[in-house]
Amino acid sequence: MAVPEDFLHYLWKFRLFDQRNLHTISGDPIEIMNVGLHNTHAGPDFQSSLIRIGNTLWAGNVEIHLRSSDWTRHKHQIDPSYDSVILHVVGKHDQEIFRTDGSMIPVLALDKLMPKKITEAYLSLVECMDWIPCGRQISNVDSFHIRSWLYRVEIERLEQKSESIRGLLTEFKGGWDNAFYVYLAANFGFKTNSMPFEMLARSLPQHLLSRYKDKPKQIESLIFGQAGFLEHKHNDEYPRSLRKEYDFLKKKHGLKSMDNYIWKHMRMRPVNFPTTRLAQFAALVIRSNHLFSKILAEQHVTSIISMFQGLPVNEYWQNHYRFDKPTKSHSPGLGEQSVSNILINTVAVFLMAYGREGGSQDHIAKSITLLENLPAETNALTKRFKDLKVRPDNAFFSQSLIQLKKTYCDEKKCLSCGIGMKLLNL
Repeated sequence: MAVPEDFLHYLWKFRLFDQRNLHTISGDPIEIMNVGLHNTHAGPDFQSSLIRIGNTLWAGNVEIHLRSSDWTRHKHQIDPSYDSVILHVVGKHDQEIFRTDGSMIPVLALDKLMPKKITEAYLSLVECMDWIPCGRQISNVDSFHIRSWLYRVEIERLEQKSESIRGLLTEFKGGWDNAFYVYLAANFGFKTNSMPFEMLARSLPQHLLSRYKDKPKQIESLIFGQAGFLEHKHNDEYPRSLRKEYDFLKKKHGLKSMDNYIWKHMRMRPVNFPTTRLAQFAALVIRSNHLFSKILAEQHVTSIISMFQGLPVNEYWQNHYRFDKPTKSHSPGLGEQSVSNILINTVAVFLMAYGREGGSQDHIAKSITLLENLPAETNALTKRFKDLKVRPDNAFFSQSLIQLKKTYCDEKKCLSCGIGMKLLNL
């Protein structure tokens, strides 16, 4: 298997090739003073490089290709933004290349300069068909190095997820509480009913619910009524009373209820039924309206966690999962796993976004501390990593492993991964 262009970038960036007696294809001696800054956007691959070619010290950019002819194939010869290239670094030289003014660009070929050990180590990773490329070798990397890299990976994950909030903030004109309310509602649906929950939140704005903050029955009737679960006749007194209250509030506020059929029940455990989640969501609204403002004001993450525990869910749901269908007695509140899910995917993400937007290191730190105070997730992915002796001890690191697998391992981006790079240099 031939090495990809990314591998040449890696060799150049870290000077991992034989630098003794370097010459261009035309025979001019080369001395690399500064490889430049790696550019991952449009334009030459390395910028602000400093290279002596012959007797002349050049300052400019470096472009890297597998073959010299890629310069022409990519049409750089007609692109003025590549006229600043002072050296063309290639895996194999097969064609002279030129700037837009017709001047020839010096070429350095790496095909005979690549370190055999590093090249073989890299190919062993990318050719591996195991669950992760370094599965057979990761035990050779010390745990401190792995942990340090995982820390960086989780910060990357939080930053990426926080970017998704920008659209909501724009929609709500910078209103963090309203953006959080909609985002939280969507996550209350736990993927299966995420869309209906978001639709509910958008049809039932937070300022309307806040008018009934001291009236639990009105909040419950608004939430179940808007969700479309009070449209049919009911046998139990509780849903009948909610229906009566909702009919009044619906007319008063000019509301239009959602279609009940959009909520999904199939292949779902009763604790995840939409009616159960709606009852829990109502309890959270009853306990704390404009929740994100309260989260920002809390100094201790344990207090934030407790906001989602022991919710005052109506006692009707202690022996029901659906209206009019009694069941054995059970606890209707959010389970530990559900609380963690919401804190991980909503609260921590919003704290990171808020911190980044306002430049508040305290809120960024609070986001991290929150995850560090939650138990590590247990799923097929974390179990596979445990088999490889990589054991997350809290949610911060279990989330990091998810990011590592999806962003680096699955894409075989070993050259961008701190663990992969460590293995190449062992």
